[in-house]
Amino acid sequence: MKYISPWQYDPVRGEYRSIPDLPVTWSTGEISAIDLFRSRTILLLGATGFLGKVLLAMLLHQFPEIRHLVIQVRPKKTLSGEKRFQSEILQSPPLRPVVEKLGEDYIRRKTTIVEGDLSLPLCGLSPGHWAPLRGTVHVVINTAGLVEFDPPLNESLITNVYGVRNLIELAQLLEAKLVHVSTCYVAGKKSGQIPEDTPIAGYYPYKKGPQDSRFDVFEELDWCEKFIQGVIRQESLGAAKSSLIRESLRKGGMERAESWGWINTYTYTKSMGEQLIARTPGLKYCIVRPAIVETSLHFPFPGWNEGMTTSAPLVLMGGEGFKHWPVRRDGPLEIIPVDLVAAGILIATAAILSDRHHTVYHLATAANNPVMLPRLVAFLGMNSRYKHKHKKSGSKLANLWKTYVETQVVSLEQLEAQRRRLQRGLDIFQATLSLLKKVLGNGIVDPHLRSLRITRRQIWQQEQTLDKFLPFMIHNSFVFETNNIRQAFNMLTDADRERLSWAPESIDWADYWVNIHTKGIEKWIAPVFVKQRGRSQPAHD
Repeated sequence: MKYISPWQYDPVRGEYRSIPDLPVTWSTGEISAIDLFRSRTILLLGATGFLGKVLLAMLLHQFPEIRHLVIQVRPKKTLSGEKRFQSEILQSPPLRPVVEKLGEDYIRRKTTIVEGDLSLPLCGLSPGHWAPLRGTVHVVINTAGLVEFDPPLNESLITNVYGVRNLIELAQLLEAKLVHVSTCYVAGKKSGQIPEDTPIAGYYPYKKGPQDSRFDVFEELDWCEKFIQGVIRQESLGAAKSSLIRESLRKGGMERAESWGWINTYTYTKSMGEQLIARTPGLKYCIVRPAIVETSLHFPFPGWNEGMTTSAPLVLMGGEGFKHWPVRRDGPLEIIPVDLVAAGILIATAAILSDRHHTVYHLATAANNPVMLPRLVAFLGMNSRYKHKHKKSGSKLANLWKTYVETQVVSLEQLEAQRRRLQRGLDIFQATLSLLKKVLGNGIVDPHLRSLRITRRQIWQQEQTLDKFLPFMIHNSFVFETNNIRQAFNMLTDADRERLSWAPESIDWADYWVNIHTKGIEKWIAPVFVKQRGRSQPAHD
């Protein structure tokens, strides 16, 4: 493989060489991120993701003097890692302002692209790839992971657990420190203040005290592997379709997670990944746990968002006129803009590079600036009313209803009753259409039956989406302590704090939600969502 950066490969000598470490100085009690990043080399994994792009853009934009960045990019069938970096990262909206400011040539001098895959041993790096990095990479930052609440158990394990095991091996081989991005919600089914100093190894949400040693990550992985093999073997004997196997693995993963007290398979496997890190002797690491990562507040520009892993599905539902929201009246929603998360990761990275780090950093907002769930429901209603009041297309009657009928906070019991009434009404409508079909024939009634089937499918999708978010909106009420990131931020120099901001208390939630978050989702995510939904619906029956 040909490396881009001249510091790694000397064409005259025909060998890889590294820049010697530069001295780092700071005033007493201070950390200089500028000096640290100027003198250290960082390996970044997950740069093609929503958070990864913003983190990479912030690192290059705010610290152009950075010594060097090695960026691992997973190749696709038709695209090499280098081509993906060019097309999916450098040309992405978060990176465009950085490329315009610094120039692509400068970025190329500061970066090296290596192909790899978190799911493979040593993250897919062959000896020819990792050998020149050994002893020259000072810290590995991992933002990669499968962010899906309830995937088949085997799929979640591949990235969130086995991928972390591969990551640990790579960090040890490179003799590098590790900054691993997890999630606050490894806490599981809890309510109230969630501390940062809870021991990681042996943790499970239903743990009954320090003497409770029921959960062991290695024993749990043995159980998972036996369960997965058992499902595959049993289903294959009955010649089951792959979709049935996937559903059995999905359901089994959720049930196992919930039996220990986790909300879903995602948080269960992310916690197991953390526990592998914590159980590794001699590894210098810190774990960064964001809350629900949302649209950018300021950087790279207000309103940037990507993908469907945030509250975007709920915002889109609200925009389409969904009116009845089951949320706690006394609880906040722990959300945080993606640029605050990126800044938090860089602050934690500076702390670990200076050996002044904590083990865990929560990145959340409710401890300093909570946004209560009923207030968010009101924001959703405001957006729906404005959108449909000025809408020119669609049913006028439906637009009037979505404009003037108030959005409401409801209990779970009220929600279930409304669902039952709606299904009964749809059943009656379908029975009536089926009867008319017998009398009038196919031509007149069939279009209405097709429309009804599409409506039923959309309602089912809305219910499934809402149910996935219920643990965050009504079953639990989280407030994550953020003392560690605040302390690390206060240790930075004044020059650093001009480049990296950590001030969740300054967020104006009304302005953010209505003018930034909602508009960002409608601009960047809604068109993709509509396209995907159109493809998922059958063209004919």
